Amino acid sequence: FLGVMSGPLVRSSYRAGRLWATAMRKKGREIPAHLAHIAEGIQDSGTTRQEARTLLAHHA
Repeated sequence: FLGVMSGPLVRSSYRAGRLWATAMRKKGREIPAHLAHIAEGIQDSGTTRQEARTLLAHHA
């Protein structure tokens, strides 16, 4: 379910939208024109992976 985003790294609907857009891009799927504003400025900078590492280190 590519469109379902929830969990400790999804802190808001804004974040969920950006994670969704990132996933769509990584899978090579087209982002519909009416949702293109969500994907503006998204770069694969590894921030999600970094956030996960920080969260896991904090709770280890």
